Amino acid sequence: MKTLISRYTLFEYLAGRANPLERQLVEDWIIRKENSELFHQWLMEYESRHPQFAPNQEKALENLLQKLDDDKVTEKSPEKLSSSAGISPKPLNNRSWLIAASLLLLVGCGWLFREPIQYKTYQTGYGKTTDIYLEDGSKVALNANSKLKIPRFGFDQKVRQVMLEGEAEFSVSHTVDSKLFVVKTSDKFKVEVLGTTFSVYARPRGTKVSLTSGSVRIDYSQNDQNKKVMMEPGDQAILDPVGEVQLEKKQDVKTFASWKEHRYVFNATPVKDIISMIEENFGQKVSLSDSAIARRTITGNFKTKNAEELLRTISEVLDMKIEQDGRTIFLTNN
Repeated sequence: MKTLISRYTLFEYLAGRANPLERQLVEDWIIRKENSELFHQWLMEYESRHPQFAPNQEKALENLLQKLDDDKVTEKSPEKLSSSAGISPKPLNNRSWLIAASLLLLVGCGWLFREPIQYKTYQTGYGKTTDIYLEDGSKVALNANSKLKIPRFGFDQKVRQVMLEGEAEFSVSHTVDSKLFVVKTSDKFKVEVLGTTFSVYARPRGTKVSLTSGSVRIDYSQNDQNKKVMMEPGDQAILDPVGEVQLEKKQDVKTFASWKEHRYVFNATPVKDIISMIEENFGQKVSLSDSAIARRTITGNFKTKNAEELLRTISEVLDMKIEQDGRTIFLTNN
């Protein structure tokens, strides 16, 4: 006697909801050759309605990026071989194959133009600094609470462009083809150089560029007009609240990136600016008991690795006391 089952019965079996009798009937039905075609037809229908594997695309993307980053850290850049010398280039290494395969996959999935794919991000926490070495030989010292984005698959043929949020010092290497190096802080502000040393500060309370050596050009937009400013060593360019760049000449270049040595140099600096800097670099909220304190100024060279040491020094200089309420520190008059 032939066993007959319905599509519903098979679906219940595949879902694990069939009772013992139904399971036996389905298994007897499946093993019969004459039911094979119908079984596979119903099985494909079931799988299309109830996919057994739902890939986690974000996790897969994260794993891929981690693999690329790990390989980039351990790999030594191969020397370029001259085709005119009659030497055949070496076969692609594992990383090259991985990049090529990854690009094909990412293009197919429409992911290539997603920012995490295009750029690798270096980010520092509060009170932390780090040095980053780029593929062209340039060095970036990244200050605390800052973020630097660089092209994940290398600079293009015309320009070396990176994006900065926060503060960093750049020591840019000159290339044989004089390829431009661009630090972009927003759609309206960027710094262009060939080879030089300079610092860029780009935080919510302002933007400024300080030039130690070489020369740079600042391109910025104000009232939908494109403007340019050339800088010389010792110059500091400050973007004012109305979007205009103000150039200050003959500044002390030793103070431009003193934070690399955990030094903070103040020259008649208002207390309100100092507590803003402490919040930016250390993530420490500081409040003043009296608005008049904000206008007091400090001059000096202080070396410290944390907000507590710096605040203790400031309180001694100003003859004040420190009080803490939860995560907020208060500076009060004695």
